[in-house]
Amino acid sequence: MADPNTPPIGRQPSVRQVAPSIRTPWYGNVTGYREVHGIQVDGDRWTTQQAAAILSRGLDPLTCESMTVRRQAVGEEVWTPVGQLPAVFAFDCPIIQRMADGQIKVIAPDGEPKIVRADGWGHPPRRRPSQPEDGFYQARVFRGGGARSRPFSNRKAAR
Repeated sequence: MADPNTPPIGRQPSVRQVAPSIRTPWYGNVTGYREVHGIQVDGDRWTTQQAAAILSRGLDPLTCESMTVRRQAVGEEVWTPVGQLPAVFAFDCPIIQRMADGQIKVIAPDGEPKIVRADGWGHPPRRRPSQPEDGFYQARVFRGGGARSRPFSNRKAAR
């Protein structure tokens, strides 16, 4: 397995890939950044949402404890060649609480609390490089049996 702890390419992509019904905690309004190949690099330490959340919690933005939280890019954000791990984005996030199980609650770039791993990853990183067969193919979607093989939560609806 490959080591996912590669240097970050930036903080976030300049074009956000969001779905209206899904919370995306790893996007925030970065001010003072420079754009390098479609990626926001450098800029102010906190996003505007993080700064507002810090102040609303009564913390000092200059001295509050923080950690660097990393996440791997998804295919819609940054193209990953076959045989390589996804690119890594990194944000400074203020720490709200250290939990008993070792996880840490931080203020995510969107200004909301998020629980992250103690090693600094927002979610467990992928360690297996991408393979040609990882893409879309019909049998993967339908499990080789066509539309009738798709699971139904209510079997009566299928009849």
